[in-house]
Amino acid sequence: MSKSVIAVLLLAVAQQPTPQQPPRFRGGTNFVQVDVFATRDGVPVQDLTAADFEILEDNAPQKIDTFEHIVVAPAGPQDARVEPSSPTVANQLAADPHRRVFLVFLDTFHVSVEGSHHIKEPLINLLTEILGADDLVGVMTPEMSPSQISFGRKTQVIEEGLRRNWVWGMRDSIRIDAYEQKYDICYPPMPGEQGQHSALASELMGRRRERVVLESLNDMIVHMGSIREGRTAVIAVTDGWLLYRPNQTLTVLRKGPLGWEEPIPGSPPPVGVGRGGTLTTKQNRDQFADEQTECDRDRMNLAMMDNAQYFRDLFGEANRANVSFYPIDPRGLAAFDTAIGPDAPPDIITDHAMLRGRGDTLRTLAVNTDGIALLDNNDLNRQLRRIAVDLTSYYLVGYYSTNNQLDGRFRTIKVRAKRSGVDIRARKGYRAPTETEVASAANLATAAASVPDDAAAVKASLNTLERDARIDESRTMLMSRTPELSAPAMFRRGPMTGNQLKPAPNRRFSRTDRLHLEAAATEDVTSWTGALLDRTGKRLGVPVTTGVRTDASNTQKCLTADLVLAPLGAGDYIVELTFTQRGAQQRILSAFRLGQ
Repeated sequence: MSKSVIAVLLLAVAQQPTPQQPPRFRGGTNFVQVDVFATRDGVPVQDLTAADFEILEDNAPQKIDTFEHIVVAPAGPQDARVEPSSPTVANQLAADPHRRVFLVFLDTFHVSVEGSHHIKEPLINLLTEILGADDLVGVMTPEMSPSQISFGRKTQVIEEGLRRNWVWGMRDSIRIDAYEQKYDICYPPMPGEQGQHSALASELMGRRRERVVLESLNDMIVHMGSIREGRTAVIAVTDGWLLYRPNQTLTVLRKGPLGWEEPIPGSPPPVGVGRGGTLTTKQNRDQFADEQTECDRDRMNLAMMDNAQYFRDLFGEANRANVSFYPIDPRGLAAFDTAIGPDAPPDIITDHAMLRGRGDTLRTLAVNTDGIALLDNNDLNRQLRRIAVDLTSYYLVGYYSTNNQLDGRFRTIKVRAKRSGVDIRARKGYRAPTETEVASAANLATAAASVPDDAAAVKASLNTLERDARIDESRTMLMSRTPELSAPAMFRRGPMTGNQLKPAPNRRFSRTDRLHLEAAATEDVTSWTGALLDRTGKRLGVPVTTGVRTDASNTQKCLTADLVLAPLGAGDYIVELTFTQRGAQQRILSAFRLGQ
Protein backbone atom coordinates (compact mmCIF):
# COMPACT_ATOMS: atom_id res chain seq x y z
CA MET A 1 0.00 0.00 0.00
CA SER A 2 1.37 3.43 -0.92
CA LYS A 3 2.35 5.96 1.70
CA SER A 4 -0.32 8.35 0.42
CA VAL A 5 -3.01 5.74 0.99
CA ILE A 6 -1.79 5.15 4.52
CA ALA A 7 -1.74 8.88 5.21
CA VAL A 8 -5.34 9.39 4.11
CA LEU A 9 -6.66 6.24 5.69
CA LEU A 10 -4.98 6.38 9.05
CA LEU A 11 -4.71 10.03 10.10
CA ALA A 12 -1.06 9.30 10.74
CA VAL A 13 -0.12 12.28 12.87
CA ALA A 14 3.23 11.67 14.57
CA GLN A 15 2.89 12.26 18.29
CA GLN A 16 4.55 11.60 21.60
CA PRO A 17 2.24 9.83 24.07
CA THR A 18 1.44 11.31 27.44
CA PRO A 19 2.94 9.05 30.11
CA GLN A 20 0.60 7.36 32.56
CA GLN A 21 1.79 4.72 34.97
CA PRO A 22 -0.97 2.49 36.29
CA PRO A 23 -1.69 1.62 39.00
CA ARG A 24 -1.77 4.81 41.10
CA PHE A 25 -0.10 5.24 44.50
CA ARG A 26 -1.63 7.24 47.31
CA GLY A 27 0.18 7.54 50.63
CA GLY A 28 2.14 4.34 50.04
CA THR A 29 -0.95 2.33 49.08
CA ASN A 30 -1.65 0.88 45.69
CA PHE A 31 -4.98 1.88 44.14
CA VAL A 32 -6.12 -0.45 41.35
CA GLN A 33 -9.07 0.12 39.05
CA VAL A 34 -10.69 -2.72 37.12
CA ASP A 35 -13.27 -2.55 34.34
CA VAL A 36 -15.70 -5.46 34.71
CA PHE A 37 -18.05 -6.75 31.99
CA ALA A 38 -20.98 -8.74 33.34
CA THR A 39 -23.27 -10.68 30.98
CA ARG A 40 -25.92 -13.38 31.09
CA ASP A 41 -26.33 -15.36 27.87
CA GLY A 42 -24.32 -12.69 26.06
CA VAL A 43 -26.56 -9.79 27.23
CA PRO A 44 -25.14 -7.15 29.63
CA VAL A 45 -26.43 -7.32 33.21
CA GLN A 46 -27.06 -3.75 34.34
CA ASP A 47 -28.48 -3.96 37.88
CA LEU A 48 -25.47 -5.19 39.83
CA THR A 49 -24.14 -3.44 42.93
CA ALA A 50 -20.77 -3.51 44.66
CA ALA A 51 -22.12 -6.18 47.00
CA ASP A 52 -22.59 -8.50 43.99
CA PHE A 53 -18.83 -8.63 43.27
CA GLU A 54 -15.85 -10.30 44.86
CA ILE A 55 -12.27 -9.30 43.95
CA LEU A 56 -9.13 -11.28 44.68
CA GLU A 57 -5.54 -10.22 44.04
CA ASP A 58 -3.13 -13.17 44.04
CA ASN A 59 -6.02 -15.08 45.68
CA ALA A 60 -6.20 -12.58 48.55
CA PRO A 61 -9.65 -10.93 49.02
CA GLN A 62 -9.75 -7.17 48.43
CA LYS A 63 -12.18 -4.55 49.77
CA ILE A 64 -14.05 -2.64 47.06
CA ASP A 65 -13.56 1.10 47.67
CA THR A 66 -15.06 2.64 44.53
CA PHE A 67 -17.86 1.37 42.31
CA GLU A 68 -19.49 2.86 39.23
CA HIS A 69 -21.77 1.56 36.49
CA ILE A 70 -20.97 2.95 33.03
CA VAL A 71 -23.65 2.85 30.32
CA VAL A 72 -22.63 4.11 26.89
CA ALA A 73 -25.01 6.62 25.33
CA PRO A 74 -26.23 5.97 21.77
CA ALA A 75 -24.27 7.48 18.93
CA GLY A 76 -25.13 11.04 17.98
CA PRO A 77 -24.59 13.10 14.84
CA GLN A 78 -21.03 13.72 13.72
CA ASP A 79 -21.45 17.49 14.05
CA ALA A 80 -22.19 17.14 17.75
CA ARG A 81 -18.89 15.40 18.44
CA VAL A 82 -16.00 17.55 19.60
CA GLU A 83 -12.58 16.52 18.34
CA PRO A 84 -9.55 16.63 20.67
CA SER A 85 -7.52 19.78 20.06
CA SER A 86 -4.22 17.87 19.74
CA PRO A 87 -2.80 14.34 19.83
CA THR A 88 -1.65 14.95 23.41
CA VAL A 89 -5.17 15.94 24.45
CA ALA A 90 -6.53 12.87 22.66
CA ASN A 91 -4.22 10.62 24.68
CA GLN A 92 -5.26 12.37 27.88
CA LEU A 93 -8.91 11.75 27.01
CA ALA A 94 -8.12 8.11 26.22
CA ALA A 95 -6.65 7.72 29.71
CA ASP A 96 -10.12 8.19 31.23
CA PRO A 97 -11.62 4.71 31.88
CA HIS A 98 -15.11 6.23 31.53
CA ARG A 99 -14.46 6.49 27.78
CA ARG A 100 -14.39 3.55 25.44
CA VAL A 101 -11.38 3.38 23.15
CA PHE A 102 -11.46 1.41 19.91
CA LEU A 103 -8.51 0.68 17.67
CA VAL A 104 -9.07 -0.76 14.18
CA PHE A 105 -6.04 -2.80 13.10
CA LEU A 106 -5.98 -3.45 9.36
CA ASP A 107 -3.71 -6.43 8.71
CA THR A 108 -2.70 -5.47 5.19
CA PHE A 109 -0.45 -8.53 4.77
CA HIS A 110 -3.14 -11.10 5.69
CA VAL A 111 -6.27 -9.71 4.03
CA SER A 112 -7.00 -10.02 0.33
CA VAL A 113 -8.34 -7.23 -1.86
CA GLU A 114 -11.74 -8.96 -1.82
CA GLY A 115 -11.62 -9.06 1.98
CA SER A 116 -10.74 -5.37 2.31
CA HIS A 117 -13.68 -4.58 0.03
CA HIS A 118 -16.13 -6.81 1.96
CA ILE A 119 -15.26 -5.30 5.35
CA LYS A 120 -15.41 -1.67 4.16
CA GLU A 121 -19.08 -0.87 4.76
CA PRO A 122 -19.49 -2.96 7.95
CA LEU A 123 -16.56 -1.08 9.49
CA ILE A 124 -18.05 2.26 8.45
CA ASN A 125 -21.43 1.26 9.93
CA LEU A 126 -19.73 0.39 13.21
CA LEU A 127 -17.92 3.71 13.35
CA THR A 128 -20.91 5.90 12.38
CA GLU A 129 -23.83 4.16 14.09
CA ILE A 130 -22.45 2.52 17.22
CA LEU A 131 -19.72 4.74 18.65
CA GLY A 132 -20.87 6.96 21.51
CA ALA A 133 -20.28 10.69 21.76
CA ASP A 134 -17.36 10.22 24.18
CA ASP A 135 -15.82 7.19 22.44
CA LEU A 136 -12.44 7.48 20.76
CA VAL A 137 -11.29 5.54 17.71
CA GLY A 138 -8.01 5.17 15.86
CA VAL A 139 -6.67 3.11 12.98
CA MET A 140 -3.36 1.31 12.58
CA THR A 141 -1.63 -0.95 10.04
CA PRO A 142 1.61 -2.97 10.28
CA GLU A 143 3.39 -0.22 8.34
CA MET A 144 2.74 2.29 11.10
CA SER A 145 4.46 3.10 14.35
CA PRO A 146 2.09 3.22 17.37
CA SER A 147 3.08 6.86 17.89
CA GLN A 148 1.30 7.62 14.59
CA ILE A 149 -2.09 6.52 15.93
CA SER A 150 -4.42 9.51 16.09
CA PHE A 151 -7.51 9.08 18.25
CA GLY A 152 -10.62 11.10 17.49
CA ARG A 153 -14.41 11.19 17.80
CA LYS A 154 -15.37 12.16 14.28
CA THR A 155 -14.96 9.47 11.66
CA GLN A 156 -15.44 11.21 8.28
CA VAL A 157 -11.77 11.00 7.30
CA ILE A 158 -11.58 7.30 8.20
CA GLU A 159 -14.81 6.61 6.32
CA GLU A 160 -13.55 8.43 3.25
CA GLY A 161 -10.26 6.56 3.41
CA LEU A 162 -11.95 3.17 3.70
CA ARG A 163 -14.20 3.88 0.72
CA ARG A 164 -11.58 5.48 -1.50
CA ASN A 165 -8.69 3.16 -0.66
CA TRP A 166 -10.45 -0.15 -0.12
CA VAL A 167 -7.72 -2.01 -2.07
CA TRP A 168 -5.40 -2.08 0.96
CA GLY A 169 -5.45 -5.89 1.21
CA MET A 170 -2.23 -7.48 -0.13
CA ARG A 171 -2.71 -11.20 0.54
CA ASP A 172 -2.64 -13.38 -2.60
CA SER A 173 -1.74 -10.27 -4.59
CA ILE A 174 1.03 -9.93 -7.14
CA ARG A 175 2.08 -6.78 -5.29
CA ILE A 176 5.19 -7.14 -3.15
CA ASP A 177 7.31 -4.46 -1.57
CA ALA A 178 10.86 -3.57 -2.56
CA TYR A 179 12.35 -5.56 0.29
CA GLU A 180 10.57 -8.75 -0.76
CA GLN A 181 11.66 -8.27 -4.35
CA LYS A 182 15.18 -9.10 -3.21
CA TYR A 183 14.02 -12.59 -2.23
CA ASP A 184 12.90 -13.15 -5.81
CA ILE A 185 16.31 -12.03 -7.07
CA CYS A 186 18.31 -14.02 -4.53
CA TYR A 187 16.21 -17.19 -4.70
CA PRO A 188 14.73 -17.59 -8.20
CA PRO A 189 12.54 -20.60 -9.01
CA MET A 190 14.25 -23.96 -9.37
CA PRO A 191 14.00 -25.79 -12.71
CA GLY A 192 10.47 -27.11 -12.94
CA GLU A 193 8.99 -24.73 -10.36
CA GLN A 194 5.98 -22.75 -11.55
CA GLY A 195 4.38 -19.65 -10.13
CA GLN A 196 5.28 -16.06 -9.37
CA HIS A 197 7.85 -16.97 -6.69
CA SER A 198 10.00 -19.93 -5.81
CA ALA A 199 8.83 -22.05 -2.87
CA LEU A 200 11.73 -20.72 -0.79
CA ALA A 201 11.04 -17.07 -1.58
CA SER A 202 7.32 -17.55 -0.89
CA GLU A 203 7.91 -18.99 2.56
CA LEU A 204 10.44 -16.32 3.45
CA MET A 205 7.92 -13.64 2.46
CA GLY A 206 5.20 -15.35 4.50
CA ARG A 207 7.42 -15.66 7.55
CA ARG A 208 8.58 -12.08 7.35
CA ARG A 209 5.07 -10.68 6.88
CA GLU A 210 3.70 -12.66 9.81
CA ARG A 211 6.49 -11.51 12.12
CA VAL A 212 6.06 -7.88 11.01
CA VAL A 213 2.38 -8.05 11.98
CA LEU A 214 3.00 -9.72 15.35
CA GLU A 215 5.72 -7.23 16.25
CA SER A 216 3.42 -4.38 15.21
CA LEU A 217 0.68 -5.74 17.48
CA ASN A 218 3.14 -6.04 20.35
CA ASP A 219 4.29 -2.44 19.91
CA MET A 220 0.67 -1.31 19.82
CA ILE A 221 -0.13 -3.21 23.03
CA VAL A 222 2.76 -1.59 24.89
CA HIS A 223 1.71 1.80 23.54
CA MET A 224 -1.92 1.44 24.68
CA GLY A 225 -0.83 0.15 28.08
CA SER A 226 1.16 3.34 28.48
CA ILE A 227 -1.81 5.56 27.63
CA ARG A 228 -4.66 4.05 29.60
CA GLU A 229 -5.49 1.71 32.44
CA GLY A 230 -8.98 0.98 31.13
CA ARG A 231 -9.74 -1.58 28.46
CA THR A 232 -8.77 -1.00 24.83
CA ALA A 233 -10.88 -2.87 22.27
CA VAL A 234 -8.80 -3.81 19.22
CA ILE A 235 -10.85 -4.75 16.15
CA ALA A 236 -8.28 -6.77 14.20
CA VAL A 237 -9.31 -7.27 10.57
CA THR A 238 -7.31 -10.30 9.46
CA ASP A 239 -7.56 -13.77 7.92
CA GLY A 240 -5.39 -15.04 10.77
CA TRP A 241 -1.83 -16.38 10.98
CA LEU A 242 -0.10 -19.73 10.56
CA LEU A 243 2.38 -19.07 13.41
CA TYR A 244 5.52 -20.34 11.72
CA ARG A 245 7.90 -22.45 13.78
CA PRO A 246 11.63 -23.05 13.24
CA ASN A 247 12.33 -24.92 10.00
CA GLN A 248 15.95 -25.89 9.43
CA THR A 249 15.21 -27.28 5.96
CA LEU A 250 15.03 -23.69 4.71
CA THR A 251 18.75 -23.33 5.39
CA VAL A 252 19.71 -26.33 3.20
CA LEU A 253 20.91 -25.52 -0.33
CA ARG A 254 18.25 -26.44 -2.87
CA LYS A 255 18.88 -29.12 -5.48
CA GLY A 256 16.91 -29.78 -8.62
CA PRO A 257 16.77 -32.20 -11.54
CA LEU A 258 19.75 -32.94 -13.79
CA GLY A 259 22.22 -32.04 -11.07
CA TRP A 260 21.03 -28.44 -10.66
CA GLU A 261 22.24 -26.98 -7.36
CA GLU A 262 21.64 -23.66 -5.69
CA PRO A 263 24.63 -21.29 -5.78
CA ILE A 264 26.67 -21.03 -2.61
CA PRO A 265 25.50 -18.01 -0.56
CA GLY A 266 27.35 -14.87 -1.58
CA SER A 267 28.26 -15.97 -5.12
CA PRO A 268 27.27 -13.59 -7.95
CA PRO A 269 24.52 -14.50 -10.44
CA PRO A 270 25.36 -15.70 -13.96
CA VAL A 271 24.09 -12.40 -15.40
CA GLY A 272 24.07 -8.88 -14.03
CA VAL A 273 21.04 -7.88 -11.96
CA GLY A 274 20.19 -4.25 -11.44
CA ARG A 275 17.79 -2.46 -9.13
CA GLY A 276 14.29 -3.89 -9.08
CA GLY A 277 15.43 -7.18 -10.59
CA THR A 278 16.13 -5.84 -14.09
CA LEU A 279 18.78 -7.68 -16.12
CA THR A 280 21.87 -5.81 -17.24
CA THR A 281 24.76 -6.58 -19.55
CA LYS A 282 27.26 -5.87 -16.80
CA GLN A 283 27.34 -7.51 -13.43
CA ASN A 284 27.01 -5.24 -10.43
CA ARG A 285 28.93 -7.56 -8.13
CA ASP A 286 29.20 -5.20 -5.18
CA GLN A 287 25.49 -4.48 -5.15
CA PHE A 288 24.59 -8.12 -5.58
CA ALA A 289 26.99 -9.20 -2.85
CA ASP A 290 25.36 -6.77 -0.43
CA GLU A 291 21.83 -7.86 -1.34
CA GLN A 292 22.77 -11.55 -1.31
CA THR A 293 24.32 -11.15 2.13
CA GLU A 294 21.13 -9.54 3.42
CA CYS A 295 19.03 -12.28 1.81
CA ASP A 296 21.12 -15.06 3.32
CA ARG A 297 21.06 -13.44 6.74
CA ASP A 298 17.27 -13.10 6.54
CA ARG A 299 17.02 -16.70 5.37
CA MET A 300 18.84 -17.98 8.47
CA ASN A 301 16.97 -15.74 10.89
CA LEU A 302 13.53 -16.36 9.41
CA ALA A 303 14.16 -20.11 9.28
CA MET A 304 14.84 -20.18 13.03
CA MET A 305 11.96 -17.84 13.93
CA ASP A 306 9.36 -19.15 16.42
CA ASN A 307 6.18 -17.14 15.93
CA ALA A 308 4.14 -19.57 18.01
CA GLN A 309 6.11 -18.63 21.13
CA TYR A 310 6.06 -14.95 20.20
CA PHE A 311 2.26 -15.17 19.86
CA ARG A 312 1.88 -16.67 23.34
CA ASP A 313 3.97 -13.86 24.76
CA LEU A 314 1.80 -11.42 22.81
CA PHE A 315 -1.49 -12.15 24.52
CA GLY A 316 0.31 -12.32 27.85
CA GLU A 317 1.44 -8.73 27.28
CA ALA A 318 -2.11 -7.83 26.17
CA ASN A 319 -3.49 -9.04 29.50
CA ARG A 320 -1.03 -6.89 31.40
CA ALA A 321 -1.93 -3.84 29.27
CA ASN A 322 -5.70 -4.53 29.46
CA VAL A 323 -6.02 -4.82 25.68
CA SER A 324 -8.83 -7.04 24.35
CA PHE A 325 -8.88 -8.37 20.80
CA TYR A 326 -11.98 -8.73 18.65
CA PRO A 327 -10.56 -10.37 15.50
CA ILE A 328 -12.84 -10.54 12.49
CA ASP A 329 -12.19 -12.60 9.35
CA PRO A 330 -13.43 -10.46 6.42
CA ARG A 331 -13.81 -13.59 4.28
CA GLY A 332 -16.84 -14.61 6.30
CA LEU A 333 -17.51 -18.34 5.95
CA ALA A 334 -14.45 -19.42 3.98
CA ALA A 335 -14.27 -22.78 2.22
CA PHE A 336 -10.59 -22.62 1.27
CA ASP A 337 -7.63 -20.81 2.76
CA THR A 338 -5.49 -20.36 -0.35
CA ALA A 339 -6.48 -18.64 -3.56
CA ILE A 340 -6.03 -20.42 -6.89
CA GLY A 341 -3.34 -17.97 -8.00
CA PRO A 342 -0.88 -16.45 -8.60
CA ASP A 343 0.98 -19.46 -7.09
CA ALA A 344 -0.29 -23.03 -7.22
CA PRO A 345 -2.43 -23.82 -4.12
CA PRO A 346 -1.57 -26.71 -1.77
CA ASP A 347 -3.53 -29.94 -1.68
CA ILE A 348 -6.99 -29.94 -0.08
CA ILE A 349 -5.86 -31.55 3.20
CA THR A 350 -3.05 -29.03 3.70
CA ASP A 351 -5.30 -26.13 2.72
CA HIS A 352 -7.96 -27.22 5.22
CA ALA A 353 -5.36 -27.51 7.98
CA MET A 354 -4.14 -23.98 7.20
CA LEU A 355 -7.71 -22.61 7.26
CA ARG A 356 -8.42 -24.30 10.59
CA GLY A 357 -5.10 -23.16 12.04
CA ARG A 358 -5.73 -19.51 11.19
CA GLY A 359 -9.16 -19.63 12.81
CA ASP A 360 -7.82 -21.36 15.94
CA THR A 361 -5.17 -18.67 16.26
CA LEU A 362 -7.77 -15.89 16.22
CA ARG A 363 -9.99 -17.73 18.70
CA THR A 364 -7.02 -18.21 21.02
CA LEU A 365 -6.19 -14.52 20.85
CA ALA A 366 -9.79 -13.51 21.64
CA VAL A 367 -10.33 -16.01 24.46
CA ASN A 368 -7.07 -15.14 26.19
CA THR A 369 -7.69 -11.38 26.05
CA ASP A 370 -11.41 -11.41 27.00
CA GLY A 371 -12.52 -10.50 23.49
CA ILE A 372 -14.74 -12.21 20.92
CA ALA A 373 -13.60 -13.96 17.73
CA LEU A 374 -15.90 -13.02 14.83
CA LEU A 375 -15.45 -15.88 12.39
CA ASP A 376 -17.34 -18.14 9.97
CA ASN A 377 -20.25 -15.77 9.33
CA ASN A 378 -21.00 -13.93 6.11
CA ASP A 379 -23.07 -11.24 7.89
CA LEU A 380 -20.17 -8.95 8.76
CA ASN A 381 -22.49 -6.17 9.97
CA ARG A 382 -24.05 -8.50 12.52
CA GLN A 383 -20.63 -9.71 13.58
CA LEU A 384 -19.38 -6.21 14.31
CA ARG A 385 -22.56 -5.29 16.20
CA ARG A 386 -21.63 -7.99 18.71
CA ILE A 387 -18.66 -5.84 19.70
CA ALA A 388 -20.89 -2.85 20.44
CA VAL A 389 -23.33 -4.94 22.46
CA ASP A 390 -20.47 -6.46 24.41
CA LEU A 391 -19.10 -3.05 25.37
CA THR A 392 -22.27 -0.99 25.98
CA SER A 393 -22.35 -1.57 29.72
CA TYR A 394 -19.57 -2.18 32.24
CA TYR A 395 -18.60 -1.52 35.84
CA LEU A 396 -15.58 0.38 37.16
CA VAL A 397 -14.44 -1.22 40.40
CA GLY A 398 -11.55 0.19 42.43
CA TYR A 399 -9.69 -1.13 45.46
CA TYR A 400 -6.58 -0.39 47.52
CA SER A 401 -4.37 -3.44 47.29
CA THR A 402 -3.46 -5.11 50.56
CA ASN A 403 -0.04 -5.80 49.02
CA ASN A 404 2.06 -2.63 49.38
CA GLN A 405 5.33 -4.18 48.23
CA LEU A 406 7.01 -2.43 45.32
CA ASP A 407 8.48 -5.59 43.83
CA GLY A 408 7.73 -5.17 40.11
CA ARG A 409 5.94 -8.53 39.98
CA PHE A 410 2.82 -9.42 38.02
CA ARG A 411 -0.23 -9.70 40.26
CA THR A 412 -3.28 -11.66 39.16
CA ILE A 413 -6.79 -10.26 39.50
CA LYS A 414 -9.91 -12.42 39.73
CA VAL A 415 -13.40 -10.90 39.73
CA ARG A 416 -16.36 -13.09 40.65
CA ALA A 417 -20.10 -12.46 40.62
CA LYS A 418 -22.03 -13.58 43.69
CA ARG A 419 -25.24 -13.68 41.65
CA SER A 420 -25.71 -16.99 39.88
CA GLY A 421 -25.77 -17.19 36.10
CA VAL A 422 -23.67 -14.03 35.58
CA ASP A 423 -20.51 -14.34 33.49
CA ILE A 424 -17.65 -11.99 34.34
CA ARG A 425 -14.83 -10.70 32.16
CA ALA A 426 -12.19 -8.41 33.61
CA ARG A 427 -8.50 -7.60 33.33
CA LYS A 428 -6.40 -10.52 34.50
CA GLY A 429 -3.81 -8.54 36.42
CA TYR A 430 -1.17 -5.82 36.45
CA ARG A 431 2.54 -5.38 37.08
CA ALA A 432 3.42 -3.66 40.34
CA PRO A 433 6.02 -0.90 40.04
CA THR A 434 9.37 -1.10 41.77
CA GLU A 435 10.72 1.25 44.41
CA THR A 436 13.08 2.68 41.82
CA GLU A 437 10.23 3.42 39.41
CA VAL A 438 8.16 5.17 42.07
CA ALA A 439 11.12 7.23 43.21
CA SER A 440 12.04 8.00 39.62
CA ALA A 441 8.52 9.17 38.82
CA ALA A 442 8.49 11.44 41.87
CA ASN A 443 11.95 12.92 41.33
CA LEU A 444 12.42 12.73 37.55
CA ALA A 445 13.10 16.43 37.08
CA THR A 446 15.64 16.57 39.90
CA ALA A 447 17.39 13.42 38.75
CA ALA A 448 17.69 14.67 35.18
CA ALA A 449 19.48 17.84 36.31
CA SER A 450 21.89 16.06 38.65
CA VAL A 451 25.36 14.80 37.79
CA PRO A 452 25.42 11.12 38.79
CA ASP A 453 28.56 9.03 38.96
CA ASP A 454 29.15 6.26 36.42
CA ALA A 455 27.49 3.47 38.41
CA ALA A 456 24.43 5.59 39.20
CA ALA A 457 24.15 6.74 35.58
CA VAL A 458 24.18 3.17 34.29
CA LYS A 459 21.60 2.07 36.85
CA ALA A 460 19.37 5.05 36.14
CA SER A 461 19.57 4.41 32.39
CA LEU A 462 18.45 0.81 32.88
CA ASN A 463 15.63 2.06 35.11
CA THR A 464 14.41 4.30 32.28
CA LEU A 465 14.41 1.19 30.09
CA GLU A 466 12.01 -0.50 32.48
CA ARG A 467 9.92 2.66 32.69
CA ASP A 468 9.87 3.17 28.93
CA ALA A 469 8.62 -0.39 28.47
CA ARG A 470 5.56 0.80 30.39
CA ILE A 471 5.14 4.42 29.32
CA ASP A 472 6.46 4.27 25.74
CA GLU A 473 8.66 7.32 26.28
CA SER A 474 11.13 6.63 23.52
CA ARG A 475 12.96 9.94 23.77
CA THR A 476 13.71 9.96 27.51
CA MET A 477 17.46 9.63 28.05
CA LEU A 478 19.61 10.13 31.13
CA MET A 479 22.34 12.72 30.66
CA SER A 480 25.38 13.30 32.87
CA ARG A 481 24.59 17.02 32.51
CA THR A 482 21.78 18.90 30.85
CA PRO A 483 23.12 19.81 27.40
CA GLU A 484 21.46 21.85 24.69
CA LEU A 485 21.09 18.77 22.55
CA SER A 486 17.71 17.24 21.79
CA ALA A 487 17.36 13.77 23.31
CA PRO A 488 18.13 11.14 20.66
CA ALA A 489 15.24 9.36 19.00
CA MET A 490 15.66 5.58 18.76
CA PHE A 491 14.85 3.69 15.55
CA ARG A 492 15.11 0.12 14.30
CA ARG A 493 15.74 -1.22 10.80
CA GLY A 494 15.72 -4.78 9.54
CA PRO A 495 13.79 -7.43 7.60
CA MET A 496 10.73 -6.97 9.82
CA THR A 497 10.55 -3.24 9.04
CA GLY A 498 10.90 -3.55 5.28
CA ASN A 499 14.46 -2.35 5.77
CA GLN A 500 13.04 1.08 6.57
CA LEU A 501 13.81 3.10 9.68
CA LYS A 502 10.89 2.75 12.10
CA PRO A 503 10.56 4.31 15.58
CA ALA A 504 11.32 1.92 18.45
CA PRO A 505 8.89 3.18 21.10
CA ASN A 506 9.44 0.33 23.56
CA ARG A 507 13.22 0.02 23.02
CA ARG A 508 12.93 -3.68 22.22
CA PHE A 509 14.96 -5.15 19.39
CA SER A 510 15.80 -8.49 17.80
CA ARG A 511 19.17 -9.70 16.58
CA THR A 512 18.10 -9.13 12.96
CA ASP A 513 17.67 -5.40 13.62
CA ARG A 514 20.04 -2.50 13.34
CA LEU A 515 19.69 0.19 16.00
CA HIS A 516 19.77 3.81 14.85
CA LEU A 517 19.93 6.92 17.06
CA GLU A 518 19.47 10.46 15.80
CA ALA A 519 19.39 13.87 17.51
CA ALA A 520 19.15 17.46 16.33
CA ALA A 521 22.11 19.53 17.50
CA THR A 522 23.19 23.16 17.60
CA GLU A 523 26.29 24.29 15.75
CA ASP A 524 28.40 24.36 18.91
CA VAL A 525 27.96 20.59 19.39
CA THR A 526 30.76 18.62 17.77
CA SER A 527 30.43 15.12 16.37
CA TRP A 528 29.90 12.51 19.03
CA THR A 529 31.62 9.19 19.60
CA GLY A 530 29.88 6.04 20.68
CA ALA A 531 30.49 2.89 22.69
CA LEU A 532 28.40 -0.11 23.72
CA LEU A 533 28.09 -1.04 27.40
CA ASP A 534 26.61 -4.10 29.06
CA ARG A 535 24.14 -3.74 31.94
CA THR A 536 27.03 -3.47 34.43
CA GLY A 537 28.61 -0.53 32.56
CA LYS A 538 31.46 -2.56 31.06
CA ARG A 539 32.47 -1.55 27.55
CA LEU A 540 32.03 -4.15 24.82
CA GLY A 541 33.96 -4.63 21.60
CA VAL A 542 30.98 -4.17 19.26
CA PRO A 543 31.50 -0.87 17.38
CA VAL A 544 29.03 2.02 17.36
CA THR A 545 29.26 3.99 14.10
CA THR A 546 28.60 7.71 14.55
CA GLY A 547 28.17 10.46 12.00
CA VAL A 548 26.70 13.85 11.14
CA ARG A 549 24.11 14.70 8.52
CA THR A 550 22.24 17.84 7.49
CA ASP A 551 18.48 17.74 6.97
CA ALA A 552 17.91 18.93 3.38
CA SER A 553 14.48 20.38 4.22
CA ASN A 554 15.56 22.76 6.97
CA THR A 555 19.40 22.56 7.09
CA GLN A 556 19.16 21.20 10.65
CA LYS A 557 22.34 19.54 11.88
CA CYS A 558 21.71 15.99 13.08
CA LEU A 559 24.03 13.56 14.88
CA THR A 560 23.56 9.88 14.09
CA ALA A 561 24.70 6.57 15.57
CA ASP A 562 24.25 3.02 14.25
CA LEU A 563 24.76 -0.39 15.84
CA VAL A 564 24.52 -3.88 14.29
CA LEU A 565 22.89 -6.18 16.85
CA ALA A 566 23.64 -9.58 15.26
CA PRO A 567 26.80 -10.25 17.37
CA LEU A 568 24.97 -9.73 20.67
CA GLY A 569 23.06 -12.14 22.87
CA ALA A 570 19.72 -11.51 24.55
CA GLY A 571 19.84 -8.98 27.38
CA ASP A 572 19.94 -5.28 28.31
CA TYR A 573 22.55 -2.95 26.83
CA ILE A 574 23.44 0.75 26.88
CA VAL A 575 24.67 2.96 24.05
CA GLU A 576 27.06 5.56 25.45
CA LEU A 577 27.34 8.72 23.32
CA THR A 578 29.99 11.32 24.21
CA PHE A 579 30.20 14.78 22.66
CA THR A 580 31.71 18.21 23.34
CA GLN A 581 29.70 21.39 23.67
CA ARG A 582 31.28 24.76 24.43
CA GLY A 583 34.47 23.04 25.51
CA ALA A 584 32.75 20.73 28.03
CA GLN A 585 32.50 16.99 27.47
CA GLN A 586 29.06 15.51 28.05
CA ARG A 587 27.50 12.09 27.82
CA ILE A 588 24.15 10.49 27.00
CA LEU A 589 23.22 6.93 27.98
CA SER A 590 20.47 5.18 25.98
CA ALA A 591 19.37 1.76 27.18
CA PHE A 592 17.70 -0.90 25.02
CA ARG A 593 16.63 -4.53 25.33
CA LEU A 594 17.59 -7.29 22.90
CA GLY A 595 15.37 -10.36 22.61
CA GLN A 596 16.15 -13.83 21.30
